[in-house]
Amino acid sequence: MFSLRDMNACRQSGPCGCLAKSIEARGFKPYCMVRPQPPPSEPNLPNSFAYLALFAWPAVCVVLFVLLPVELAAIWSLLGGYLLLPSATSVNVALLPEFDKFSIPVIATFLLCWMKGTRSPPPARSPWVYGLAIAFVLSPILTSFTNSYELQIGDRSLPGFYPLDGVKGALNNLVTLAPFFIGMRFISSEKGREQLLRAIPIAALFYSIPMLFEVRMSPQLHKMVYGFFPHSFAQQVRDGGFRPVVFLGHGLEAALFAAIAVIAAAVAARAKWHLLRIPAGVVTAYLSVILLFCKTMGAAVYALVLVPIILFRAPKTWVNVACGATLLVCAYPLLRTFSLIPVEHIASAAKTISVDRAGSFEVRVKNEKALLAKANEKPFLGWGSWGRNRVHDENGADITITDGKWIIQFGMFGWLGYLSLFGIFAAAVMQARVGVRGPVTRARIVLAGLTLLLAANLIDLLPNSSLLPLTYLMAGSIAGCIRASVGRRSVRRRVNNSQAAVVAQ
Repeated sequence: MFSLRDMNACRQSGPCGCLAKSIEARGFKPYCMVRPQPPPSEPNLPNSFAYLALFAWPAVCVVLFVLLPVELAAIWSLLGGYLLLPSATSVNVALLPEFDKFSIPVIATFLLCWMKGTRSPPPARSPWVYGLAIAFVLSPILTSFTNSYELQIGDRSLPGFYPLDGVKGALNNLVTLAPFFIGMRFISSEKGREQLLRAIPIAALFYSIPMLFEVRMSPQLHKMVYGFFPHSFAQQVRDGGFRPVVFLGHGLEAALFAAIAVIAAAVAARAKWHLLRIPAGVVTAYLSVILLFCKTMGAAVYALVLVPIILFRAPKTWVNVACGATLLVCAYPLLRTFSLIPVEHIASAAKTISVDRAGSFEVRVKNEKALLAKANEKPFLGWGSWGRNRVHDENGADITITDGKWIIQFGMFGWLGYLSLFGIFAAAVMQARVGVRGPVTRARIVLAGLTLLLAANLIDLLPNSSLLPLTYLMAGSIAGCIRASVGRRSVRRRVNNSQAAVVAQ
């Protein structure tokens, strides 16, 4: 994935004429050839309907909460907003969180969950989770204390990351964590986790229809509905065809969602469920075909590795694999700093599959190496935003590309911001180790399956930056599993004690 700065630059540029000719020679008609594009001087910006859809979504959330139980309403409010609302469209207000397809559904869902409430007992407070959450929220403010000055690079001056920027970053982080606490409070029951796991492949079944359309006709639905394309059209051309995007930010993001849906469907098959009256095994096979059409190697590898583990190993093994993957992500900046990740061997292996993709991987590694060296100049609190974490030449020109979420988070907010964020996910995964103890039941299969889904998303944050509302929702649902069951046991103990007291009287 690319940074927001790169996305805005891509949004201003039209499709390449040479690329269009090469695509036409292969028998396809991309959207840029079906409908005339605006001249280069005309900005390629969201239309009025894009903003209407964003700010009308809370009304959709209200309808869902009126018609559905709180668990289902919360799941579909967040998942629907993520899949249907426009990407790269936001309203920025001073000192307030950015209003976009992430924050608007999250704020509306959080408020409606709080107003409707739930009959499930509240989870006990975990010092680890709440401590890490507080550190994550406060990390931008602490970073601002060491970056409240301009950076002079050649003839260019980068703004300082001042305390007001830190306050706004803290508010953004607070909104970012809201789905986690929605999951931990409202979707941490066995029924809630089942509904969450079912919702993912069901949503993918419906989403596969526009995805198949874009595989054949090129990624154009975002342009048709919202008036602009959120990223570079050229990056969605693969192997003589197209990667679907629909209403997501990039073809890589759509591929990750397809991979997560395949893994979730495999878990449903292991639990012997039917999804929309279709055997889950059939759904898994169908979504696997959709994943192949996404033409993204990384997402396909996640499914190729994890689906056999789901089908042939016990849930305890799934959680152990997820724990190993999560700890790898937490330690990744340290491992890369000391060259303990064999990136050269990975690049050599990639060349045997595709020279072009191997070249892309080498470019990524080169950029990450330069960005990591810059980040290690301020390892504890980072550089803040405004491009201060990036590398510039002697003239002040930006010469790096930030793809992975790990290097973005580490460069901007240092070890404090990095470990507080990924530590929350690690704490959730570690809770699942206790939750899957005992005989294999459907509840333990669901819990372990969600843990594998979370691990796949976390591993994808090394090459890409797709942190979804669904990621936090799954992590919160997992984190609340033990605390919710402990709460129920304590309720039963209080009932038994009261009954014993009555008998004694």
